Amino acid sequence: MKKLHVKDLSQNPQNAILENGFSIRVFHLPEDPNNANRIRVSNSEIEAELLPSKGLSLGQAWIKGRPIFWEAPIELPDTEAIDLWSNEVCINGTPSPGFTFLKTLVGGVEMYGLKNWGMPTEIDGKLHALHGETSNIPVGEVLYSVEEDVCTIQASFDYRTFEGNAKLPWYQRGEKMFRVTKKVVLIKGTLEIKLEDTIENISNRHLTPDWGYHITFRPEEGARYIVPSKKAEERNGNRLPANIQTWHKAENENVRTETGIIHKQVAIAEIGLVKTHLFYTDGSKLEVSTTPSPYFQTWFCNGGKDSKEFAYRNGESLLRKNWDGMGIEIGSSPLDHNGNIDESVSYNPELKSGEIKKILIEVKWIEK
Repeated sequence: MKKLHVKDLSQNPQNAILENGFSIRVFHLPEDPNNANRIRVSNSEIEAELLPSKGLSLGQAWIKGRPIFWEAPIELPDTEAIDLWSNEVCINGTPSPGFTFLKTLVGGVEMYGLKNWGMPTEIDGKLHALHGETSNIPVGEVLYSVEEDVCTIQASFDYRTFEGNAKLPWYQRGEKMFRVTKKVVLIKGTLEIKLEDTIENISNRHLTPDWGYHITFRPEEGARYIVPSKKAEERNGNRLPANIQTWHKAENENVRTETGIIHKQVAIAEIGLVKTHLFYTDGSKLEVSTTPSPYFQTWFCNGGKDSKEFAYRNGESLLRKNWDGMGIEIGSSPLDHNGNIDESVSYNPELKSGEIKKILIEVKWIEK
């Protein structure tokens, strides 16, 4: 595989590569932080934008020119200097330590964890921030290869305890626990993006990686997200809404509404993955395949532009646009730390030293 520098673009002989019908380009947008560049990889029918400053999260993708993931209401953050444990973000006017993550959710597919992937929690007297740290750990270089009809982009980073030498960047502090390798694959002749993430225990003891994902798609009035589950329940224990599958625009755009539906006993396809579908009103659809996980939630959100629900301490809203999105959250443990997982999923949470856990996510466009 060949190397591309993604922090200092001047180290690359070229920042635009064309091989066997695939284009790979590293570039910077003027509105992004100085140290945050983007990668676009494409062929004739599909284009994917990756965010190296955010752990190689998948930001956006276009299939036949159509955007697949949501239009995030927040700008790309400076993850080199971020303090995920601060109280800079207020929820309804109250400073809320551990919620800094809310100003970083810009990707279409983001990996979370690895000490905590869910809501902020305190463990052994230490605050563990909302959705953990992995989606905000920057990488300095990526590897790429083009072999016949397959283009692969990948990067690795170490997940640490994030404690100790304050002279180091936050993501380089402390003992190494896991090595995360993220791989994105495009195959010519298909309308599909394949993601393969590997978590390796690189410590000398047994560890339990607490991982999760946000996968957020472009919504549309009347679009439906279908999960082949035998049981569904509202995340907060409230009465299950009459229509748990359909996204609607906000009645009041200045008010953000969110619905989370936990699914259990989800069918596993013959390929060993869970297959779910997002149906658009024109008859086209997305097929989303994921590694079976103990926690599986559909997620529908709308509205909130300029609201003070999520704001900085000076009162400025985090949300420049509506928080309009629909998709899924999956993870190895309950998002709310309440034990509410699907016990029918066969899952061993622990990794011995040197062991790995692999998570697969595939997104395929199926035309009407």
